[in-house]
Formats: sequence, C-alpha cells, structure tokens
Amino acid sequence: MKRSLLKLIEYSILPAIVLVLSKVGGIYLAAALFNIQVDLSASSSAFMFFESAVAAKDIVIVSSYSDLFMFMGVALGMTIILVQALYLHDSHVSPKMINELAKRDLLSLIKSSFQLYHSGVIWLAFLWLAAIVILINAINGMTDIWALAVSIIFTIS
Repeated sequence: MKRSLLKLIEYSILPAIVLVLSKVGGIYLAAALFNIQVDLSASSSAFMFFESAVAAKDIVIVSSYSDLFMFMGVALGMTIILVQALYLHDSHVSPKMINELAKRDLLSLIKSSFQLYHSGVIWLAFLWLAAIVILINAINGMTDIWALAVSIIFTIS
C-alpha cells in the first residue's frame, strides 16, 4: 500500500477510540449527573457486544448529553491538531522555541506538514462523522435540536 494510505489508517485509530469512548463515557456521565439508571446487557446483535438500557422518558436527556460529550471529545482532538499546525509546524517554529523545546527534550512535538495534514484530515472526518451521528439521532427524536445546533455550528466554523 502507499505510504499515505497507511498513515491515514494509522492516524484514524486514535480518533475512532476517542469517538467510541467519549460516547460511552458521555452516557455514564449524563446518567450520573441526572441520576438516571443505565443497565448494561450482553447482546450478540449489538455493535459493541453490549447494549445499554435507559428508561424511555430519559433517553433524550442521556442521548443529547452523551452526543455532546462525544462531539467535544473529537473537537478537542481537532483543536489539538490546529494548535500544533499554528505553533508547532516545522516551518513556523522560531529558533527560540526550538531551543526551549530542545532544553526540555520535547523536539518530537514539532510536526511536519505530512503529519499535520494527514492527521488533520482524519480528525476533521471524525468531527463530521460525530455531527452526522448527532443529526441522525436528532432526526430519530433521540437527541435535542440544541445539541445538533451546537455540533453543526462548531463543525462549520
């Protein structure tokens, strides 16, 4: 395979993990904040081999906040890539910054265009994916419109 395709696959592992873990973490965080009972059960037909059960009256609250938490996790990753592109891109780093990073043995923080563009494209794709998941949940009535609005506005900006 080409080097670019292999790097895209390599760079997509972390955003995928962040997407899934932040969604699951968001479910439990929302349940804890609003004192909602969440039950787990094993299922061979579920995506991750388990299903969570929430009372019908609480599904919108849990789904809205867990979707927002999932989106914030991916948005944080994208923000880190943007900060690296602005301040730690190998063509933008000042000699003074290189000296400070070298003193602290942090020269590995400086990224090349190849690394930044590939990881930026992947994080942006996962940001759009998270917004699409929220859109689907909003269409199905499982997520409030305000969560969709927040994700769409941030994704567009």
